[in-house]
Amino acid sequence: MPLFKRISKEHYGPKPVDNAYSAAVWNQTFQTLDPNSNLFLQGDINKLAVYKNQIDDEMNAGSTAFFEATYAVYSKRIKEAEAICMKVLQQPFDLQKKESVMAWRKGQPFPASEAAREDLWRKLLKYYTLRHYVEMEKTAATVKDRKGVDAALEAKAREKVRNWYAEYFRKATGKNAADEKFAQYMEVAVAEIDPHTAYTAPDDRAFNDMLTKRYCGIGVELATKESDYYIKRMMRGGSAYKSGQVKENDIIVSIADAKGDMKPVSGWESNQVSSMIRGDKGSSVTMKLQQPGEAARTVTLKREELVDMENRAKSALIGKDGKTFGYVYLPLFYMDPNGQFLTGAAMDVYREVAKLKEYEVDGIVMDLRGNGGGALDEVVRMSGCFMPTGPVTMLKSKDSIKNYWSPAAPPLYEGPLTVLVDENSASASEIFAAAVQDRGRALIVGAGSTFGKGTAQTVTNMGRMGDPDKGIPDISYGSMRLTKEKFYRITGVSTQLRGVTPDIILQDRMSLESVMEKDYPSALAYDSIAATAYNRMPFTFNYDVVVKGAYDRIRNNATLKDIAANMQQLKELREKPVPLYIDAFRQSYLATAQLEKTMQQSRELKEGSYLHMLPSIPRSANPAALKTDPVEAAHTAEWLQKLSKDIYLNETVSVLEDILANQK
Repeated sequence: MPLFKRISKEHYGPKPVDNAYSAAVWNQTFQTLDPNSNLFLQGDINKLAVYKNQIDDEMNAGSTAFFEATYAVYSKRIKEAEAICMKVLQQPFDLQKKESVMAWRKGQPFPASEAAREDLWRKLLKYYTLRHYVEMEKTAATVKDRKGVDAALEAKAREKVRNWYAEYFRKATGKNAADEKFAQYMEVAVAEIDPHTAYTAPDDRAFNDMLTKRYCGIGVELATKESDYYIKRMMRGGSAYKSGQVKENDIIVSIADAKGDMKPVSGWESNQVSSMIRGDKGSSVTMKLQQPGEAARTVTLKREELVDMENRAKSALIGKDGKTFGYVYLPLFYMDPNGQFLTGAAMDVYREVAKLKEYEVDGIVMDLRGNGGGALDEVVRMSGCFMPTGPVTMLKSKDSIKNYWSPAAPPLYEGPLTVLVDENSASASEIFAAAVQDRGRALIVGAGSTFGKGTAQTVTNMGRMGDPDKGIPDISYGSMRLTKEKFYRITGVSTQLRGVTPDIILQDRMSLESVMEKDYPSALAYDSIAATAYNRMPFTFNYDVVVKGAYDRIRNNATLKDIAANMQQLKELREKPVPLYIDAFRQSYLATAQLEKTMQQSRELKEGSYLHMLPSIPRSANPAALKTDPVEAAHTAEWLQKLSKDIYLNETVSVLEDILANQK
């Protein structure tokens, strides 16, 4: 069955593959291939506009004419851009010349001429060089003042940019470039049906690895700063940790490819770096690592299968005003990789709550901030930890509605409960938050609303696309996650687009970078269905008094007002042209960095008012039998210290205190 006929038949609410769809794919293709609008010329866009209303016909016919025509122009322009880039970077920049550039170029016009494109590239390369220059200037011991230009430092900064673009162009013009860009094109095409209908390459295991928390690699978690990758932490039991050769904050300078050639990874896409580090069990990976300020060193490590324990459910104790509260963190509704439900999110949460009950906690905070969802069965099972058997959610397909109920067993914990969410709490997180809110089991605290993903996906084979009779290769294009169902609250209301609105809103959004369902033009619409029968538990406390008390505190909380103001100021700074002369750039760059630092510090409680955090070690366990891993203990201490300063967690604990103080 042709791909889009299958989508039309199986998708929950397929959009018509018509001229409007065609125009959306056409437009998004250019944004994907050229996000900075600095490769294509406006004349290219005008010529390729002939395909704007034809892509729908091509999709239904299995044709790739638009992609082939666009890729031919792209290939030409990327080679021209490479020549421009390397020519510009051969000479020092005049960092005293007064000019500016729009560095954030989403939606900016394409250059009208080749000369305009070359000038744009020059300015952007100068901007990237200035960024590296100021970053290196901050740590350069030889810099006593900040007057004039340090030629040696400018050369180093320019070299860093040149290395980044050398790899960028190598990848963009390599032998697999056409296949990679076609995969991106297919991702765009299916994402215009809805944002969560997504293309998956045949050998891409990332989604399954994420859900099972099982990996085959060296056991490191990566983070980025500027264009560099560094090791944020090492998993206990992983070969990186056991080797003693790898340190936290190591910058990954380069990784050996299949031929043994060391490839600099600065500026690469994160999935590209991860795929080089991961591999078959028993195979080896060679990397060049460098601690800031030290010489680089080369290490070779064997890949092993391991389970990420750090990013699983975990708990802690919070002492405040003579009371003890429990805290449970769950980053994802992951599955038991063996399919036995013994090590999935639900059972892990049960274990953590059981530990907290041993301390007779006065209330529990369930933290689902940043939890993007996961397995539906896990959230349904986990609901039984806090609620008696009853409906949790409804899943509607084209033909039927299925009710999901929590297990027919008494709940493990029945005391005061709050659920902390943000705008990145999505899907299964929203199912849980909605269920406990609708049944009167908990108060939801957090951002203005959760993410707003009310759809469920199923992995399906994309089949083959092409027509050998017409000379179009008949090739397998992997699989995709296809939206086949929508889930609904037990009230019949959808979480799609609207998400879950907390009982107590701390601030509208907690991150400037966050993207929500309503930000996607192709998102499915909000709707509702008939409610299911359910029993709402009566609050044991005075709801109105507790909520009013929280909003009184929020209204008088100057810190929360400062965070909102700083986020708005930072947004405005990013959307302005950036000065490209050293004194003004340095002032702007450092001011932005200071604003980001201030905003981060604002999210931390003032010294003297920290929460008292303790690890939740099982009381029933024999202390002598508990093995303490020094690295694990250090990670736990760091985690608890971070939580102790969390202003959002502090306010959520205050809500629990109010619940206890206002019992009926």
